[in-house]
Amino acid sequence: MSNDRIAKALDLWNKFPNNDLSRFNLAQSYVDAGDYANALDHLRALCEKKSDWMVVHIQLGKSLIALGRSPEAKPILEHALKLAVAQHHDTPREELEELLKSL
Repeated sequence: MSNDRIAKALDLWNKFPNNDLSRFNLAQSYVDAGDYANALDHLRALCEKKSDWMVVHIQLGKSLIALGRSPEAKPILEHALKLAVAQHHDTPREELEELLKSL
C-alpha cells in the first residue's frame, strides 16, 4: 500500500514539481513508509523555501532522528518549537518540548 502511495505521490510531484503541497505529499509518503532517507531532500527543500512551515520542520527533525542523526535534528526541532510558540500550536509545542528533552 505504501509503495502505491509513494508512486502516486511521485507521479503527482513529477507533474507539478514547483507545487509545495505535491512535494510535501511525496515527502510525507516517504516518512509514512519509513523511508526517511528519501524524504530528507524534499523536506530540506521545503524548509529552505518556507522557513515558517512548522510541520515540515518537525518532519525533517524526526526523520533525521530516525536516521540516527539527532545532533543535526536538534536545531531544526528548536526552530520548529519557536514556530509552534509563535503560531500558538500547543499540541506540537508540547510534543517538541518532550522530544527535545530526549535528545
